[in-house]
Amino acid sequence: MDSLFKTPGRLPSLPALRAFEAAARTGSVARAAEELFVTPGAVSHQIKSLEAQLGFPLFVRQGRGLALTTEGTRLAVTLNRLLVEVGGELESIRRERERPRLTVSALPSFTARWLTPRLGRFIEAYPEVELWVQSSKALESLTTGGIDLGIRLGPGNWRGVHAERFLDEFFMVVASPHLPGGLPRTPAELAGRPLLRGDGEPWKPWFDLVGLDLPEPTQGLVFSDSGLLVQAATEGQGIALARRSLVQDDLASGKLVRLFEATLPFQWSYWLVTAAPAPHRPVLQTFIDWLKAEMLTSLQSAEPDTQPRPCAD
Repeated sequence: MDSLFKTPGRLPSLPALRAFEAAARTGSVARAAEELFVTPGAVSHQIKSLEAQLGFPLFVRQGRGLALTTEGTRLAVTLNRLLVEVGGELESIRRERERPRLTVSALPSFTARWLTPRLGRFIEAYPEVELWVQSSKALESLTTGGIDLGIRLGPGNWRGVHAERFLDEFFMVVASPHLPGGLPRTPAELAGRPLLRGDGEPWKPWFDLVGLDLPEPTQGLVFSDSGLLVQAATEGQGIALARRSLVQDDLASGKLVRLFEATLPFQWSYWLVTAAPAPHRPVLQTFIDWLKAEMLTSLQSAEPDTQPRPCAD
């Protein structure tokens, strides 16, 4: 617990700092007094006391008004920023106590194909939670964008965040059962068929895995989003080499069929990513536990020979 806190340097009177910040922001002792529900004399006394403690002036008088000195400006800007942050955090705590809010960010493909179809069950189980879902590939949003939890696909060794491995992934070949021209019966029959491609997800490693001497496809559709690739496959536009998590529900519903037994392990895994150190928020832990339970249920319902490996705690 101690590692979360730093020992502050020697500070002047906090009421004096508050009076000075109000006077600096409003530009008036009288308006600062109204804001703080004290007399103008009390504000003036606090400012003089603060200047005496610091050993340098914070204001110079200009006619009937006040002007900040260089040192006063620096102090006023810092105090204002800190008080605004404290006020914002207190408001956030109040809102969370009234209605817990959680912001989750996941890859567009994973959001559309796996997460969104299941979120209704979370809301049904936890109707008091306000759940915000964003689609993003950017890791930076986890530290600058107010994101509570990110679901990311990658190596997991990112700096400045806490990452817990969630799911190991692999590729499998799938197609619509109504594919024009019929379904290929052997891998060799893929030659000359429309093969859907994902950006950065080549077919060649799978060809090598099954012993096919075929080059990487260079014609046809290429998708930058893996979710769109799967959608094209369900519509019969071609045969896809797709990640198992993205086609799981379509295989269960019969929109897609798995063509061959061979599966190709993916170099990356899915990770649950939070800011470091991970914030202790009950609503966040509840959602993480729910995610793990949903993934375990989905793996148990998959056919045994096509299950991705769940990650150990």
